[in-house]
Amino acid sequence: MSAFASGLNERTRKIAVDLTPILPGGENGGAKLMTIELIRHLGEIAGNCEFILLTSDRNHEELARLDSANVRRFCVINQANQEDQTASAFSVTKAKWRRRVAALLPLPIKTRLSFAIRRAQTRLQRNSLLRGLRADLLFCPFTAPFFFEPSVPVVSVIYDLQYRYYPQFFGAEECYARDQHFKEAYTRASKLVCISDHVRDTVLQNADVSPDHVVTVPIRLPNRLSSDPSVEQVAAILNRLAVVDRKFLFFPANFWLHKNHQMLFTAFGMYLSRHPESSLKLVCTGAPGARMEYLREAVTRMGIGDRVVFPGYLTDPEFAALMQSCKAVIFPSLYEGFGMPILEAMAFGKPVLCSNVTSLPEVAGDAALLFDPTKPNTIIDAMERIENDSKLVSRLIEKGIERAANFGTPMDMAWEYLRIFHDVIDGHGYVGQALHGIYPDRWMAKYAYITFPESHKQRHLEILLSTPNWLPFKHVYANLSRDGESQVFTIRRGESISIQSPLPAEKGFIELSFDPVFQPKAYQLGEDIRLLGSICEACRIVSADETFDLLKETA
Repeated sequence: MSAFASGLNERTRKIAVDLTPILPGGENGGAKLMTIELIRHLGEIAGNCEFILLTSDRNHEELARLDSANVRRFCVINQANQEDQTASAFSVTKAKWRRRVAALLPLPIKTRLSFAIRRAQTRLQRNSLLRGLRADLLFCPFTAPFFFEPSVPVVSVIYDLQYRYYPQFFGAEECYARDQHFKEAYTRASKLVCISDHVRDTVLQNADVSPDHVVTVPIRLPNRLSSDPSVEQVAAILNRLAVVDRKFLFFPANFWLHKNHQMLFTAFGMYLSRHPESSLKLVCTGAPGARMEYLREAVTRMGIGDRVVFPGYLTDPEFAALMQSCKAVIFPSLYEGFGMPILEAMAFGKPVLCSNVTSLPEVAGDAALLFDPTKPNTIIDAMERIENDSKLVSRLIEKGIERAANFGTPMDMAWEYLRIFHDVIDGHGYVGQALHGIYPDRWMAKYAYITFPESHKQRHLEILLSTPNWLPFKHVYANLSRDGESQVFTIRRGESISIQSPLPAEKGFIELSFDPVFQPKAYQLGEDIRLLGSICEACRIVSADETFDLLKETA
């Protein structure tokens, strides 16, 4: 056993893993596959670590397969009952306030507010959760630290920043949500783990963080699938899809816009027109839905509907059988944070044709035939070469097998993550200057936190809080806590107060909590279930030569 492993086993550590974003089936894409395998292997190698999987009612049973002696599930979100629980917790209503509050409430941007309302549904159950579990670390494999608690360090995984480069692929609300998740991750996490160097580079370009704060751990799952499906499994899937062994190209991807299906279909249609003698087909797997049906209709209109097959979401054995039987894997994506199917294909001894953009050249190296995904002629050229150049095919297969073998194993990946967890728990993480617990309309949540790094400068916190004159309470108490000491301030209705608090040289955080809190839904003001304490007019960290505006950084 290594010295590192011995050190880990000296004491039991509790690691909370936020799996609440996991969706049924394949809707999370490769992120779900990586996370499941990572947790399974972490449970095997870290016997004296306890992994507490935070789940929701929509995925709790599906994740039962991860249960082991040191891995347990804890359901923290009940989607069906949450709204009723919230309403019962704040049942008091005062109709006389409704019209006055509706007229005077600040009018935030609709997109931002609707996002904040949904996030509040999770945060209602978040407060003190990690403290109650006595967690040593919060691991967020789906980026956003929804259950953030400043006394518990965070490790977040960043898969890509596609929304920054292709915002047209997302609605305004989704772009905003992804941006908020990214911002929360890089301001709250002690360490950001990127799945490729490409992702790490984009994170450093888009966030004001230290390079030491961001590390790369590739997805090391080339052999996730059995590379030897049975003859019966292969025959069953080929017969069901009416495809012939080695006579189809395989595109394993969800039907998201960046996967570039339409350009692939255009190129494939042109290829078939140039080669009418060809019997080649194209098989596109992915989670069924409206987008898949749209693409199915598109290929029918193009006249190639009988040559493009849509199996939908497949089980792992079915997926492995298709991978084993295809002529090659083609991957025309416009944007990837990693590209798991590339390595999986190589491990199966399949030639790979893929885009020459983002992370794909990094993953594929010289073991794939690269093309420009925006130019159909380059895709056609790749198809022709894979059909006609046997020497090229043999070289790609040989280099691909070598590439996959050298990429490492899931156990290697688990050890890398465990080392990161170990370092962060031992205090080698990062704490930045940030205000947490404030909404886009400047209302503060029931609990808010101000984090700050270590500094040799003398400095203090300045915060200005107010309440509107229509507030249904005569006053709100603001409790400022740090290192076990508390100060209570009273904010009278319609007034404001200014608070100053000295900050120590070492890094840390201040907790700000409010009592009572105001919930718009309890006053019949729509579906806003946020718990609102007071309005933050200003929040800054001030030293002799510098003022850092936390409110501006949060906006």
